[in-house]
Amino acid sequence: MNYQNFVDTVEMPCCVMSVEKTPAGTCGEIRIIAANKAYKNTMGPKYYDGMPYQELVPQDNKFEDYCFRAAILKQRMHAYVETKALHVWTDQTLIPLASDREEFGYCQFIFEFTQDAEADRMAAISVTAAEAVIKASVTLLRAEDFQTSVRDVLQVIMEEADAKVGQILLIDHEHKQSIDFSRVIKEDAKLIHSTGVETISYGLLKSWEKMIGVSNAVIIQNEQDMDQIAEANPAWAESMRMHHVKTMVLVPLRRAKEVIGYLYVLNFDIDKVVAVKEMVELMSFVLGSEIYTHMLLQKLEELSQIDTLTGTLNRRAMQNRMKELEMRRNKPFGVVNIDLNGLKVVNDREGHEAGDKLLVQAGELLRKVFYQEDIFRTGGDEFVIITSGIDQETFYRKVKRLRNDVEKNSRVSFAVGEFWSEGGQDIKDVFRFADERMYADKKSFYENHPDLRRK
Repeated sequence: MNYQNFVDTVEMPCCVMSVEKTPAGTCGEIRIIAANKAYKNTMGPKYYDGMPYQELVPQDNKFEDYCFRAAILKQRMHAYVETKALHVWTDQTLIPLASDREEFGYCQFIFEFTQDAEADRMAAISVTAAEAVIKASVTLLRAEDFQTSVRDVLQVIMEEADAKVGQILLIDHEHKQSIDFSRVIKEDAKLIHSTGVETISYGLLKSWEKMIGVSNAVIIQNEQDMDQIAEANPAWAESMRMHHVKTMVLVPLRRAKEVIGYLYVLNFDIDKVVAVKEMVELMSFVLGSEIYTHMLLQKLEELSQIDTLTGTLNRRAMQNRMKELEMRRNKPFGVVNIDLNGLKVVNDREGHEAGDKLLVQAGELLRKVFYQEDIFRTGGDEFVIITSGIDQETFYRKVKRLRNDVEKNSRVSFAVGEFWSEGGQDIKDVFRFADERMYADKKSFYENHPDLRRK
């Protein structure tokens, strides 16, 4: 057949590729044997008839799999993918062509570039994948608890893929750590040790972006794909083999162009690989956006409960802690009311900058004795400690240590009042008892240091 005449009838960039079928029945060499003018103009002067495709664009095993399915398995293939090497998105269609040679197959390749991802093109997926994405998206929006809803989405993805493991890992560059955000392991996943999906290091997670490379996913369908991973990333391949990973689809979760984590499924039904890839890629956009928004809101909520000067928690956070105590009234807890002595005198004599430094030192002193999450700055010179999860003896030992540390400090002085509750008491009474003892301590301090008394 005159393939040149054939491709010249197509207006869009178009070529015909030959795909070799190896004796083992796998994908061999792929060559571009004819291309129309639009294709040649788009791809540039490097093109020549009969060239191996990887001389024109970077080698990509996912693209090779699509070509093999079209040319050898006679499946019509369509994908809309990010082509990083060219900084574009590619809407590509591969159509099987007749072949008179058993060891070679042919397919027509038509493509169109877009500068950015377009929603209508991304939505042009198979009915099976579309149904799964819709179901997963509804699940994500339906649940009241976000963490639960993400786990339910993983369940949907795994059911459609018939996979044994689904996981979402986030990457925290600031603290150089990986975060196990959500994970589902089927009960019958006997060959995959749970530690294999729990202990992925930050360094390994960082290496995945290079592995994704010019494509937008890592797909392992067979041992040949695993061998390719082993060449580029031996540690990762060894880890997967150790934990009996046979197949995988892994895609990045992005916020704009920034990778915030990864979504993957393991040991899925290989016959569903095309639909699984479509489904996971599209869900990665939804999940990436939703998870980023969730994490941002969480961060804002945390910041709203922090006193920006001392780094301790603020009055709003203390009110939330008190609500928790109300719900667990029978649980023992301790309260320490603290007033920073002499702050007004320092502000008046040395200025507010010196007063701020004194408050920062006070916060640091408190953190040496009590946990960060137990310390609250509730006013200008007032702090409160609310501690639970320890026994009465430990509580009073901490208070004693605080008093000793204050005595040794030439700059910071506290008036301290503490009270331990075994539970069942009205919380307001507990705070009142601690407050009364703090004021008694403050009175004693100013009797001994009248020069520091508030004016």
